[in-house]
Amino acid sequence: MNMGGIQHIKGDYAAARMYYQRALLLSPGSKLLKENLAKLDRLERKLTVGA
Repeated sequence: MNMGGIQHIKGDYAAARMYYQRALLLSPGSKLLKENLAKLDRLERKLTVGA
């Protein structure tokens, strides 16, 4: 499991985003990384609206 995924599961979305973005620099075509970032966006929007 990658560090972004671990932080995502732990609920540390800021750290997860950082790791995903770093990984995306190394693999800019990664569909999985882009999907994970999109999931984070949805989660963060949901948390912001629910707050």
